[in-house]
Amino acid sequence: MARIPLRYLSILVSVAFLVVGNGLQQTLIGLRAGIEGYADETVGVMMSAYFVGFVLASVHAPRVIQTVGHIRSFAAFASAGSAIALCFAIFVSPPVWTLLRILQGACYAGLIIVVESWLNASAERSWRGRVLAIYSIVMYAAWAVSQPMVALAPVSGFVLFALVSICLSLALVPITLSHAGDPGVVLATRLGLRRLFAISPTALAGAFILGAAVAAFFGMAPVASQQAGFSDAETGTILSAALVGALVFQWPLGWLSDKVDRRLVILASNLAGLCAALLFAAVLLRGDHLPVIAAAFFLGAALLPLYSVCLAEVNDRVDETELIAAASGFVLVYGVGSAVGPFAAGLVMGLTGPTGLSWFIAAILGPFAAYGALRIRRRKETAASEKQGFVPTPSTSHAALPLHEHGPDRAEGQAAPR
Repeated sequence: MARIPLRYLSILVSVAFLVVGNGLQQTLIGLRAGIEGYADETVGVMMSAYFVGFVLASVHAPRVIQTVGHIRSFAAFASAGSAIALCFAIFVSPPVWTLLRILQGACYAGLIIVVESWLNASAERSWRGRVLAIYSIVMYAAWAVSQPMVALAPVSGFVLFALVSICLSLALVPITLSHAGDPGVVLATRLGLRRLFAISPTALAGAFILGAAVAAFFGMAPVASQQAGFSDAETGTILSAALVGALVFQWPLGWLSDKVDRRLVILASNLAGLCAALLFAAVLLRGDHLPVIAAAFFLGAALLPLYSVCLAEVNDRVDETELIAAASGFVLVYGVGSAVGPFAAGLVMGLTGPTGLSWFIAAILGPFAAYGALRIRRRKETAASEKQGFVPTPSTSHAALPLHEHGPDRAEGQAAPR
């Protein structure tokens, strides 16, 4: 592969700082909430609040960016996010933290929309697929790196919150000094749910279920791990293992889905995720760290890459001109599922204990597997000649979608000012 041009590299460095800070904060909040003695249901509400803010900002932040420009918007969102990180350590209260989580999710959504739209604006058509793939790798790798960082200082102290603030502040430097070309489109159309359901019921249901399962795991696994007696460092490695699993299996699952019916890959990987969730429940309370790491690895490997496979299933069934609009609606459905997952998992954990996280994930993956099997019998697979090649796609915002190599040259909408 050719060397990454400098204009991409500066944006990717900013993304890495953003993801490290955001990933560390999410795990930190869960662990600190456990120390403070918050109920599982309360933690679930706080974790879901983040995704409520993210979804709301995904809809409304583009208009802010459209009005004031990329650099000013990025600076505002990053500064607010940096301040919010410190507020968590100052105002330790469930209602305040819930509000802060909503604001944090909104700021992160705004930041991601800015960097993704700028990234797609700087990418030539010949580089689009590679840039999207590299971007996905950077996000997973940075997220994985952030998890063991919870062991750098006591969770009960101020230092880790300050470290999150530092990461968000440092994200400002590369992108504000970057010559990344003209800013990209931030306003995008979305297909309605009826149209998305008509295109691929399996993929649309998968987006919601995967959003709920993945958000539940990363939101509530720190709490479950802490309740099971694992240290902060061990909790970090458990979560990191799930992300490493996603990195390892992203391309093999994508390659396989290009060769066979993608719905079979979705079904098989979903069943593997269900088994991994049950394994996680079986080993969590035994106190042995390595089996829990292995279970988390396979759970991440089975579930996290499925978003891209589901999106590829949608892409196979739509015209090139509808790809971005369809994928934008798909991202929104995934976000709504993410807002539901931690809250629901928190309720189950409140009733059954730390293994309730696994029972919740298994409980939603099981019916989805049955539904997917039914859809495979009712609808023919996409002909091999009509398939688009698999492209790893992050489950972030609509702004990255113009980078998809099978989409049109430009997204519809107006470019935002600098």
